[in-house]
Amino acid sequence: MKTLPMTIFGLVLMAMPAFAASPAASTKDTVQVQNALSASGVSSRETSLGNLIADALRQTGHTQIALIPADEIDGSAKISAGKVEISTLVATLRYAADPSDTVVVLNLTGAQLLKVAERSVSRAPQPFDGFLQISGLQIRYNPTQAAGSRVSLVGVGGGEMDAGKTYRVAVPRPLAGGSLGYFQIFGQKDITEDTGIPIAKSLSSYLAAHPTITTVVEDRITTR
Repeated sequence: MKTLPMTIFGLVLMAMPAFAASPAASTKDTVQVQNALSASGVSSRETSLGNLIADALRQTGHTQIALIPADEIDGSAKISAGKVEISTLVATLRYAADPSDTVVVLNLTGAQLLKVAERSVSRAPQPFDGFLQISGLQIRYNPTQAAGSRVSLVGVGGGEMDAGKTYRVAVPRPLAGGSLGYFQIFGQKDITEDTGIPIAKSLSSYLAAHPTITTVVEDRITTR
């Protein structure tokens, strides 16, 4: 697990066996996955599993937006449709065993979020551990443009982002401190709350509250 600094914004994978639930799991420990979930390409594009995890963080933080870097997610993870143990889904988090990897809430302006979006897609389509999976946010960018000038649209909740408005954003604790180069945009001064809830608990609680999972790739991140 990366340590928290004092300081958010093309992957080829070998075939891996799909994660599967044990047939002995009880109903309360499982969810029904309607569509297969995958983290393939998590470090360069939107993924269905990344969307699910980001949605969980947003619910935990009671925020408008959530961001989680590719570094936090097992890029080989594939979840077949059907009955799946919650623990199997939690195991797709790379730092699931680290209780210090908690959900932290930031206050970020729209102007900061634009810089965050630029940082996230700065190396696309090349893989980048700092590429963000997102919830409550929409990003459109042109990968042929120079880094720092790629993003043409950032939307919040289906509407246009206001550069001068402040938004509540849920992120993992290391990212809140500016890891993966995001210290250039935000850091300790922007933290408003550490929920104390580990990312793993955030996901398991979200799944327990949503026994049927319908998450898909839904064009939260698009290119033009």
